[in-house]
Amino acid sequence: MPVRPTKLARLALATALTASAAMAAVTAATTAAHATTPGEAIANTAAGQLGNAACGNGGAGYYASGTGQSSSCSGGSEAHAWCADFAGWVWAQNGVKNLGVLNNLANSFATYANKNTGGLSSTPHVGDAVFFHPNAFSGSTYDHVAIVTAVNANGTIEWIGGNQGASPGHVTHNSGSGQVGSGMWTVNGYTVNLQGYASPTVDATTTSPWINTAHLVDLTPDGGLHNAEGNYSAGSWSNWSDMGAAGIKEVTSTSTGSTLRVFAIGSDNRIYEKDGNYATGQWSSGWFQPEAGPTMVAVSASSFGNTVHLTAIGTDGQLYNSDGNYPSGGWNGWTAHGGTNLKHLASASTANNVNHVFAVDGNNQLLEIDADYAAGSWGSWSPAANGFTGKDVTAAAFGNIVHLDAIGMDGNLYNTEGNYDAWSWNGWSNMGGGGLKRLTSATSSVTNVNHIFAINSANRLTEIDADYNTGRWNTWAEPAGGADSIGLTAAFTS
Repeated sequence: MPVRPTKLARLALATALTASAAMAAVTAATTAAHATTPGEAIANTAAGQLGNAACGNGGAGYYASGTGQSSSCSGGSEAHAWCADFAGWVWAQNGVKNLGVLNNLANSFATYANKNTGGLSSTPHVGDAVFFHPNAFSGSTYDHVAIVTAVNANGTIEWIGGNQGASPGHVTHNSGSGQVGSGMWTVNGYTVNLQGYASPTVDATTTSPWINTAHLVDLTPDGGLHNAEGNYSAGSWSNWSDMGAAGIKEVTSTSTGSTLRVFAIGSDNRIYEKDGNYATGQWSSGWFQPEAGPTMVAVSASSFGNTVHLTAIGTDGQLYNSDGNYPSGGWNGWTAHGGTNLKHLASASTANNVNHVFAVDGNNQLLEIDADYAAGSWGSWSPAANGFTGKDVTAAAFGNIVHLDAIGMDGNLYNTEGNYDAWSWNGWSNMGGGGLKRLTSATSSVTNVNHIFAINSANRLTEIDADYNTGRWNTWAEPAGGADSIGLTAAFTS
């Protein structure tokens, strides 16, 4: 791996790491989709926001609509203490009922428990809201609330909360004793104690339809773009829709909150953008150029909070990068980061705010360079995943794990997992396919299933899924009724 980046808040991924180790020895196997519990879905929604500040969620901030909460974001900055707003937003995304009693105060979750479950519980469950308050203080000044993401056998819990860490607060991961009454930290001389757990009441029928839906974009042989939505909870795909483009050469996508951001290289080798907001159902009126710059031949997009990291290969074979801040609407300009005769590109941003960029060079060697946005520095190019020779590459992240997939010189799909907490890769595994030409992937933050889409020898779309909860892969099949394709991209929105 490249030079080790600075580590910030980390997502605990015990389940995913166990599955990752097991998957290296697993051959393709058909399995039913993992049935995510409401608590797991809540925890995964929280994990999908790691690293965001008060103006996360596409710049809209966090709060549960229809309650006494107001947005954590105002004028592009923090509006007020927002731990309760974040926890309320996470619950609301997952169909939790009776949220009307919530407000901007953490203790409103104790009120929720009193009205819905008979009071705070001493037994934690994944998806619960954990409430903290100093026993020796009567006010609400030092209260805090967060989402339980793991309950461990040794009596500890793990949680993800908003407005945590040094000011300005962010969404971070923490752990500690799960016992009610435990002193968790000290502030201004007061010990803050764990008071108990509020369990959510979930109505699955009100859950957002987009939280486990892949947005697949197909680059057709005539240079057009079409998109389809794959709802993995319902097991169904929408029909293909024309995105109003022509002469497209390459395409990539990522998301900020509920907005899908699609970037394409046009016939003039310039990058153009079109956005779809799945919360409002509105797309931008047309394609526009987000940032003027060099002519490009390949492009990849990843995101961290409301920032899009756009990387591209110039016509000179070098890597270029520009970052777009969507609350402010500004880009920071293109900068070159070297590389020689680069051909194909992929990127994935991990929870420690590092963007991992992978490229195939003119010798078909797979390389990596990392941008550490916490430290404000880039590493240098080096062989990726202990070295690989291939034709194309795709990457998707879950916490600090990168699911890296590549097409080998034999046309098969190969997979490896990079654990950026342990700084290790688990080795390449052949997942078959045969005659594959191009590749993309997207990991659902709700289920931790990596959906890999490829173009086969007949120029048809095909898909294979890796379920990191069970450690099993399914078999290759055509998604969305199938389509002819010369390029593709996929992403999830929250």
